[in-house]
Amino acid sequence: MSAAHNTVRFIIYSLLIFAPLARASVRDWAVCAIHIMTLLALTVFLLDKAYRRDWNRIKTPLDMPLSALFCLCILSTLFSVHPYAGIRALMLLLNYIVIFYLVIHTVRTRTRFRQIVYVISGTGIFLSVFGFMKQSGINPFPWWEYSDIGQNSVRLSATYGNPDHLAGYMEMALPLISAFLLTGYFTGIKKLLFIYTAIFMFTALMLSLSRGGWIGFTAGMLFMLFCFFRLKKTGKKWFFLFMAGILTALIIFLASTPAVERFLTIPVQKEMTMEARLAAWRGVLDMIGDYPLLGSGPGTFADIFTQYQPPGLTAQFKNAHNDYLHFTSETGILLIPLMVWIIFVFYKTGFEKAKSQSRLYRSISIGTMGGISAILVHSIGDFNLHIPANALLFSVLAGLAVSPLPKHRSSAGK
Repeated sequence: MSAAHNTVRFIIYSLLIFAPLARASVRDWAVCAIHIMTLLALTVFLLDKAYRRDWNRIKTPLDMPLSALFCLCILSTLFSVHPYAGIRALMLLLNYIVIFYLVIHTVRTRTRFRQIVYVISGTGIFLSVFGFMKQSGINPFPWWEYSDIGQNSVRLSATYGNPDHLAGYMEMALPLISAFLLTGYFTGIKKLLFIYTAIFMFTALMLSLSRGGWIGFTAGMLFMLFCFFRLKKTGKKWFFLFMAGILTALIIFLASTPAVERFLTIPVQKEMTMEARLAAWRGVLDMIGDYPLLGSGPGTFADIFTQYQPPGLTAQFKNAHNDYLHFTSETGILLIPLMVWIIFVFYKTGFEKAKSQSRLYRSISIGTMGGISAILVHSIGDFNLHIPANALLFSVLAGLAVSPLPKHRSSAGK
């Protein structure tokens, strides 16, 4: 493996660590840093290609739908009501696509696959432990105190500004870690470390008090159960034991007063209630009706929706709190068949890869599909895919899921 590929991987690992720690990268300076690091990784990769005169690329089944998606976004930007906002959003989408393909081209061996799993799990354990410390009033790092948004001390948020978005990270990473445990890939001390990592991250997810996170994680784990049955692989017994442990912990947790109050306040919260979201979604549908073909343009929702937000809502909806409606309002109804195409191809490819005899590749396939299933469910009532740290992890998981297996390793036993 070339030094250039090692450099590119190091940058990707750095992005996976940096993005969640930089307040989930929701600030412009953090987004700028992500762009610079991605551009550096791409430059190193292309220079290495030019030096070796090797312009072969690894093809994936997502090439065509992703190309169609990017072309649609370009077209939508050209006719955008705010072209500048469209260009910014378009560059961020391109950033995620570049990361997706860099993962596919540089993470090609068993060691590299394990490394990226270690980076994700290591970041998850740090977020969990720091979240516990911060919630307990122990925070030696003043830059992670967000007084400007008045964080709720009851809900665990760690380095994130919004507990629901921390839950989005956890629900994507946890199924990946769980898959390695359930397939029995790790043994000895590594297995013990991964068990503790899963426990800490699950606890952090619960303490975020994110209803969407709880539902998304449950959906991801149920999807993994479906995978075990469909593929007839070992691990079903351990899966049931694992889920029994989770349900037991959940019952104990829900017995706590803050959790019960959080769960029961769905209809009575002052701002982002389900009733308010349904009202906002009706406004989004009106917006789609006025911009049906190409939408209002990528990145324009916050400005345009002020004209459609129903009266009586006290909170300003800068996001639709439904990623599917949000993206459709910005890029038009042509996005709908594209999303269906991408999701269908993704799962078809993931299931094919999960048939591998290798427990490593099987763990990665089932775990990444479980994590992406979780966030896709959560996105029905939130906007996690608009959070750069979570969108970046989403891109990496997608790259791991659809990356073709190395031919000389596809039949390896472990």
